[in-house]
Amino acid sequence: MFPGKRHYTTAMQAIVSALDDPHREMVDNIWGELKAVFGLQGVIGSTRPHLTYHVADAYDASAIVDALGAVARASQRFTLETHGLGVFRGDETVLYLHVSPSAALAAMHDRVWDAVTPIATAPKPVYAAATWVPHITLAIGDLTEEVLPLALQLLNRRTYEWTIPITNVCLIENTESASAEWRRFDLLLG
Repeated sequence: MFPGKRHYTTAMQAIVSALDDPHREMVDNIWGELKAVFGLQGVIGSTRPHLTYHVADAYDASAIVDALGAVARASQRFTLETHGLGVFRGDETVLYLHVSPSAALAAMHDRVWDAVTPIATAPKPVYAAATWVPHITLAIGDLTEEVLPLALQLLNRRTYEWTIPITNVCLIENTESASAEWRRFDLLLG
């Protein structure tokens, strides 16, 4: 997500790509380690590891399934590269995994943005191409300034040069609910 933009006063909907194993498990393990060592609850239990393309108050329920189905049918699977840790500072501090820009990632973002913005209520402008910072959230919400340097020290024991296959686009029905439905649309085999 983006600094200060993660926790809204009302539930949002989001368009994301869910990470598949083994990368889903790798991020889950990082979340578990941050919880065990520092008591961080930020993303644990409220979501699955993912990359976010678009967030809005809501999407037109009668059109979103068709829109995302069309995006999936027009998109081949691709890979993204990560390259280390980063921090957003805002209303909430966010610790994240950097995602390297690429033509394939930009094309997917554009395809999603073009398909869902016309059917979105109050799309969040921080996800527009000019301001979007692709990343995978590792901690948010309860990450304090005192814990941040310790968490960075702990996590910097390993490298984060990952190549992650992106195989899907998903609709998260409610970004604030651990039990929210995720509607998954698989991308074409490359």
